[in-house]
Amino acid sequence: MGSNAAEIQLQPQLQHQTRFQTTYMPWASIVLPRISIAGGVIGAILSTTTFPQIVKTSGGRIGGLSWPIWTKMFLVVTPKAGAMKTAQYGLMRELKLALDTVINPSASTMIAFGVVGTGFQSAIYNTLIKDMYRIYTGTKPESKWTMRTVIYGLAPGVVWCFGREAIAMGGGLALGPTVKAGIKTQIDKTGVELPDGVVRFIGGFASGGCTAFATQWLHNTTLMAGRMAAERQTIEAPHYTMSSLTTTYKELGPAMFYSNFPQRMCLIAGAVALLNSIDIFHRPELRLFS
Repeated sequence: MGSNAAEIQLQPQLQHQTRFQTTYMPWASIVLPRISIAGGVIGAILSTTTFPQIVKTSGGRIGGLSWPIWTKMFLVVTPKAGAMKTAQYGLMRELKLALDTVINPSASTMIAFGVVGTGFQSAIYNTLIKDMYRIYTGTKPESKWTMRTVIYGLAPGVVWCFGREAIAMGGGLALGPTVKAGIKTQIDKTGVELPDGVVRFIGGFASGGCTAFATQWLHNTTLMAGRMAAERQTIEAPHYTMSSLTTTYKELGPAMFYSNFPQRMCLIAGAVALLNSIDIFHRPELRLFS
């Protein structure tokens, strides 16, 4: 009797040890390196490609960036962006794999990127914009973070951000396999043999470039909302949904549909290509919250 009671008490501990060995350890050694590489690289690319975009949408408030100021901005922003992108891809992976059991995998990819990416990308871009203005003007950062300031920081342009993330990154990844198959068919006709990883990268870059162009107006409008928040404008705060759209068109005109595209195309196309190549959905059975 005493032996059975001891075994019952040990069961939760044994189950925890088993899950640690079969899930957590493999996840840390297989999944974490993939999302960390993707997050770090894309975070650095995001920082460098967003700086000139913010300058263009600043309405002259930020002039040309000197090398010392650019370097300071990069060193301040990039670690934050890399860490948040890594966390974003980790949570997005969990949500996408969970949704795969109930809906089409392509739809789950877009929804997961839209839902998770909205919060993280809003935080990344709005933090980046805020830091750029702070460093450029020499003002001191806010003394503390509260739940209110966190939520407020996610709010500017949140509607446009959701559409941008779902279609640009989510759509790019969803289209990647189809584009890859088409490219491979054309390459096979020439008799040239390319490694599968190269074809995956090319397919991801092509699909990402297309979805980046389709969402450029959403991106510029989101940046405008971030600028309006950084300037502490009160009209339609904190979301700036319609005011950011009208201000973007007023300042950029039709160029809102293509302004900043070269820089952002490098980010989106490169990110989709990298995620396609690294395959952050490798070993789908390894999930932290299954």
